[in-house]
Amino acid sequence: MDIHQFEYITRLAETQSITRTAEQMFISPSALSQHLSKLENDLGTPLFKRVKGWPLTEAGRIYVGASHDIIQRFRLMKKDIGDIAACESGVINVGISSIKSSLMFADIFPKFKERYPKIKLHLTEGRSRDICVLVEQGHLDMAFSSSGFDFPNLDFQVLLRERFVLSVPKTHRFAYLVNDAPKNGLPFIDLNLLKDEPFMLTTPDLTIRVVTDRMFDEAGFTPNVLFELNAKTLYNLVDSGCGISIIPMGHIRENSASVYFLTTPLGEFDNIVVYAKGNRLSRAEEYFISLAKEFFETKYGYLNA
Repeated sequence: MDIHQFEYITRLAETQSITRTAEQMFISPSALSQHLSKLENDLGTPLFKRVKGWPLTEAGRIYVGASHDIIQRFRLMKKDIGDIAACESGVINVGISSIKSSLMFADIFPKFKERYPKIKLHLTEGRSRDICVLVEQGHLDMAFSSSGFDFPNLDFQVLLRERFVLSVPKTHRFAYLVNDAPKNGLPFIDLNLLKDEPFMLTTPDLTIRVVTDRMFDEAGFTPNVLFELNAKTLYNLVDSGCGISIIPMGHIRENSASVYFLTTPLGEFDNIVVYAKGNRLSRAEEYFISLAKEFFETKYGYLNA
């Protein structure tokens, strides 16, 4: 069975472009056009309207809906057969979205390959929302992401629940309040005390910003934003004591030039692994996830809120 005949059409419905679909499916645009024409001739009706955006016809919507089911069933069948063969071969498409998940992948990759040397791991990096969409569309088998988005067609497992902390430079006028910290923890501070201060934050498209914006809403003020940065740059500036920010607790670094507080109101999110709802995981995929859980528990277990 050539599953590509279904994947070509579903991908064209997503991209609305012959050229982009051909690039993503590694065929020529002319070959894709010929495939589509032949399929429509066989079915006796067009699947797409020949106008800008390639909208689906009614027949096309039926075909694409059925194709998604066929593709998922085909993948489940391959997993079943792979399990019968002791999962000695195959491909697992994995998405990662954060610094922690990239560290996780580097840590568990050798262990996974030791048990399943013939299974290939294809890695895709992207923002949390983007890689979850790729899982939902069937382009990834699983993704290591963070909570905060609603994808009704995905299941997930929580790897780590992580609180957010306020960081202020050690030279800041409120830094002395860190002396009120309990013996084995961080002190609390009311976020409203800093409502007139400039904040360094991540860009609005990142999950971290979704959480921090919610914290500001609950505190009842709109922050004065000094910088909007990618996460890695933000963590480096925080570590250097360059300004005030709110970051996940797991990114506190030793010998930092900042001090850290838990806040009122609290902020937190879950580090999760997502996969298609109703999709039975293969033994190899279950093992990969078990290694990920072990990594998060060993390295970041102390952070669990």
